[in-house]
Amino acid sequence: MLVDSYGRRIRKLRVSLTDQCNLRCHYCMPINAEFMEVNRYLTPKEYGEIIAELVTLGLEEVRLTGGEPLLRQALPEILTTISRCSLKKISLTTNGILLHRYLELLQQHHILDLNISLDSLKPEIFTQITHGRNLSQIQTNITLAKQQGFRIKINTVMMRGVNDLELFNFVEYAKSENIEIRFLELMRIGQACQQQQDQFIPAQELIDRLKTRYTLQAQAMPLDSTAFNFITECGARIGFIASESQPFCGHCSRWRLSADGILRACLLKTDGLEIRELNHEQRLAAYEQLLGMKPYLRPMEVTHLMHQIGG
Repeated sequence: MLVDSYGRRIRKLRVSLTDQCNLRCHYCMPINAEFMEVNRYLTPKEYGEIIAELVTLGLEEVRLTGGEPLLRQALPEILTTISRCSLKKISLTTNGILLHRYLELLQQHHILDLNISLDSLKPEIFTQITHGRNLSQIQTNITLAKQQGFRIKINTVMMRGVNDLELFNFVEYAKSENIEIRFLELMRIGQACQQQQDQFIPAQELIDRLKTRYTLQAQAMPLDSTAFNFITECGARIGFIASESQPFCGHCSRWRLSADGILRACLLKTDGLEIRELNHEQRLAAYEQLLGMKPYLRPMEVTHLMHQIGG
């Protein structure tokens, strides 16, 4: 089983399908971002072999990420392969722009848990953050997915002086759509290292602001959850991912697999192990090695770009 010396069991894997994206969120990548050659991507067969192998060692959940995973042309084949791996749960993180095209495909493979990134409800601020003009399409797709039975969480990176004045608007939006809103702290990763000092807002500050208008009741969460959650008296569900101010490294249960086959023990670790060219026995040895590479205390920052490792 994948258990390290601190007793942390690796049961979740973030799987990047591509480093490409159809937005340019300023904390994630530069406007002129360069992407890897498509022939470097793991094939559907390789994804299946690696994930099936990890399932025999205790892996239970996979979250598909990017870049933007819905841009991967081989998505149908990848979903078919991964869905055969006896996982307890497969979920997807997306910016939602193309979601309407893939809802039926996702349903066919029982991928009903969606995290949708949405950093503003105002078109001009949305464009400022993402360099895109797709807000209306994303909101339409959120409503459509909810109507079709998908379980949705909205992920919002809160930034001082950028979108923090929308805090209450997001709560009311999530309440009206009957979905969970999760506020993420701006992390010191790649592009965001340049703005983090000025734009960072700790989760506790947001909680204090919310308490001026709502009564927040804490919710029980799994020990290895990245988020801690509240529910308001009016039924709004609010989560926080405070990876900067309240890191959860001591109970982390996640590894990350990049689109080109590098397995990493932590989002904030540059080093990882290339596993695509290894045989079964060599990969088993690599997994054992990676267990010893997972930090117990949170690293300060990392320079690689978010979209290159999977958000």
